[in-house]
Amino acid sequence: MTTIYTPSEDFDAIIRGQSPPPTYEESVPFGTTPPNGGTYAAPNGQPFDPNAGAGNLYGSPPAAYDPFLTPGAGVDPYMGQQMSVPGYSGGLNGPQPYRFGWSSRYEFGILPKARTYVQPGGAPGGNFAVFETDIDLTYTTPTRNGWIFAFSPQFDYRGWDGPQFVSLPGKGFRFGSDLQLSTPANGLWSVQLGFTPALASDLAKSLSSNAWQFDARVVLFFRPSDTWMFAAGAAYWDRVGDYVIPYAGAVWTPNDLWEIRAMFPKSRVSRFLGNVGDKSVWLYGSFEYDIEAFQVERAGVVGRDQVEFKDYVMMIGLRGDNGCMSMFLEAGGIVKREADFRSGGGFDIKDGFIARFGVQF
Repeated sequence: MTTIYTPSEDFDAIIRGQSPPPTYEESVPFGTTPPNGGTYAAPNGQPFDPNAGAGNLYGSPPAAYDPFLTPGAGVDPYMGQQMSVPGYSGGLNGPQPYRFGWSSRYEFGILPKARTYVQPGGAPGGNFAVFETDIDLTYTTPTRNGWIFAFSPQFDYRGWDGPQFVSLPGKGFRFGSDLQLSTPANGLWSVQLGFTPALASDLAKSLSSNAWQFDARVVLFFRPSDTWMFAAGAAYWDRVGDYVIPYAGAVWTPNDLWEIRAMFPKSRVSRFLGNVGDKSVWLYGSFEYDIEAFQVERAGVVGRDQVEFKDYVMMIGLRGDNGCMSMFLEAGGIVKREADFRSGGGFDIKDGFIARFGVQF
């Protein structure tokens, strides 16, 4: 299985909001008049001069940004500069580390059939395949005290094919809602708090307390320079077991072409390739650890049971965005897969292939 609520999404708005401005061009043609007929304005109040030299930041082409995978992350689609300025700014006149209002994300994945082995003992359990769908809608808004609030209703579907010799239903559903509070990402320090209640079940019979999951996280960010950011925090995952994992690591942006996120539970290395049509294209590799669980009805088990899936995922992918819509296609391997039941026992899943496609707008 792959992450229902991708951990890197929790970091993206902070990371991108604090990253130095990229150099590649926004889809708005250089030298054109802004849509409102006025002029671009810099944070210092000076007008945007499309005829100035490249050495003048505000005479350079408006920059694009990397908003991918994070509802709420981004900057103004016309100005685009991700500068560290106080407060909030919007419209055509400045940077906006968070994109306020509604956004949506749709992801689909496939894990082809792989052999399983029943534990304990290691007897063959049959083949196991998964089809997954993840949908998020996010509303982001500033609060009166200067923080930023994001509300994300979530729906996730898992279609399970097999294993033939293990009792497991053919599907699982998750209905969740992520609630997040963040300080503006325009200073040396910033913080993020998150709480995610969810219901995860096959919906076959009446629900019990094991269908409910309550996750939480707190992360502190420190940005000592334009190229380095550090994160330290922890998350609680409510599954068959109770897990406290680190949300920590470092982000290094040595130049406008590379971004290296050495984070846990998800790391990513990105390289800007160039523009294709109206889209900026990135090549990336990622590494991710995940645990997800569903309440299920199982033959031969008295009462409702719960299944928990653990895995590590390594992917290589391409993503492109034009400031309004982003999409990605990635593929790789999924390893150290195991499924455990609350009632006892479980099965191991042989390492296999995984592919995913997604779009955000």
